[in-house]
This record gives sequence, structure tokens and C-alpha cells, in this order.
Amino acid sequence: MRAPHRVTSGTAVAALLLATPLATGTAVADVAGDPDDVSAGTLEGSVTEVSPETHIIGISPDEYIEELELEDVEGDTTTVTISADVLFEFDEATLSDDAAETLSDTAERLSGVSGTVEVVGHSDGVGEESYNQELSEDRADAVKGALEDELGSDAPDIEASGKGSTEPVAEETNSEGEDDPGARARNRRVEISFEGE
Repeated sequence: MRAPHRVTSGTAVAALLLATPLATGTAVADVAGDPDDVSAGTLEGSVTEVSPETHIIGISPDEYIEELELEDVEGDTTTVTISADVLFEFDEATLSDDAAETLSDTAERLSGVSGTVEVVGHSDGVGEESYNQELSEDRADAVKGALEDELGSDAPDIEASGKGSTEPVAEETNSEGEDDPGARARNRRVEISFEGE
């Protein structure tokens, strides 16, 4: 193992003198390829300006950020929309481990709610509509069960239903007719509606 190299003040001064051009007017040796004179114009011309307004490689972040939970209030009714991708694994109706915290927060808001809470499942448009209908119903039932378990005897009346892919919130193909995975993800959702906030 090598012993650490100690830098003494004398060594540091010598290194500083070697790295600093002399202020006495003595010319510093030219290095091959260095320009004789670097003017401010030359320096500015060699710097690429980047505008903060420019989108990185032309992608607008708003187009590609998936909303995981939305809330809409219309009159006295509040609807919380949760992405099915947060609650379930792909093509499954069993709640994921990540769903517990999300539904626990929602359940707190339902405690003491008067009236019926509606839980509606929605799927994307991939596959047979009969399959999507069943999947959306099963997912709504799973969310209803989790909310009832969380609230216990304080649970309001909760009804669950599924709409399959019949009520999309986003067009699943773009203007060229190509599949839009982000739109499909927005359509896979569970909506929980209740009176109050």
C-alpha cells in the first residue's frame, strides 16, 4: 500500500507558479493548435445557446404524464377517479399491494357520508367487450369490498357496477390510427362517486 503523498506549502507554491502565466509580459510558450488570439466574438460563437422554452426532443411532458388520481365536483357530488393501473396488475381484478394506501385515503373521506356511494369500473378497448365488461365489474366489486372492510360498521351503502369500455375518457388511437397506450391507460379506471366533499 502506498503512503499518502503530503503536499507541502512549498510544493503548492511551485505548482501554482507553473500553472499561472507570468504577469511580467514574458510570453507563454504556444501550444500547437491553439489560436493566437481568442476574441470575445470567437468565444461567443463557439457556445451553443439553449433556450429554456425548447421541449426536450420535442416531447411535451403534459402529453405523457398519466394522472393516477383525479377529482371532479359537480353540484353536491364528488367523483374520485383512480387509475386501474394503481389498483390492479394488468388484466387482474385482485387489488395490488399498492392499492391499500390509496383506498384507505379514499375510505376516510367516505366515513359519515350519507346516501349511496357508487363504485364504477371501466376498462380500455382491447379485447372482447364481454370480457372487458366482466373485468370492469370484478374490479368495481374488489374496490367496494376493500372500502367496506376499511370502514367496517361506518361504511355507507356502496353499490358497484362496471361499464366495460363503453365510456372512454380518451381516444385510444391517434390521428394516424396508431395505438395510444397513454389514452388506454386513462380509460382503465375506477370512479367512486358520493355526496359531499
